[in-house]
Amino acid sequence: MSDLFQQESPLLQIDLAEPRGNAPRIEEKPFLGYLNLRARNSNTGFLAATLKVLGCEPPTSANTVIESGDYRIYWLGPDEWLVVTPAQQQEQVKSDLLAALEGVFSSVVDNSSGLTMLHISGDNAAALLATDCPFDLHPAEFKPGQCAQTRLAKAGMTISPLAEGAGFEVIIRRSFADYLLLWLQNAAIAFE
Repeated sequence: MSDLFQQESPLLQIDLAEPRGNAPRIEEKPFLGYLNLRARNSNTGFLAATLKVLGCEPPTSANTVIESGDYRIYWLGPDEWLVVTPAQQQEQVKSDLLAALEGVFSSVVDNSSGLTMLHISGDNAAALLATDCPFDLHPAEFKPGQCAQTRLAKAGMTISPLAEGAGFEVIIRRSFADYLLLWLQNAAIAFE
């Protein structure tokens, strides 16, 4: 990355204090890489390319997430996935995917500068999110390995349960990050 630009969290100015009482913990996972991947999931060249670069084929079942090494791959639609990479690895993964997909009708777009991730954990994580999320977050309905695109407090998000009921990861647009974090902190007061 050029020395002209310093990467900053969209939540740099907001205090992520320790939760009080039974309030859920809210943490940002900044600087992850986010690659939007599009192609026909029936194309064998596409499947071979993703297997070669990501170590797995992308999920084909609706609203599922697959982990492969350092990567998480979210199903967003029949021909669309979001690949989350560790910080600073998205450029190399994008380059590798583009090379492997040469001649395959597909696209790989780096959305890293436009998205961020929050982890919301604790006993009341689902209750906090349910205050203004229309999606059923009950663990009997929404389990680890699943994901959904929905909204929270009028902000679009992609959400997925963390393993063993530890909470949720929420991917949001950078432009909504401060608004949504302040909304979450305000709503969490009810659990203190």
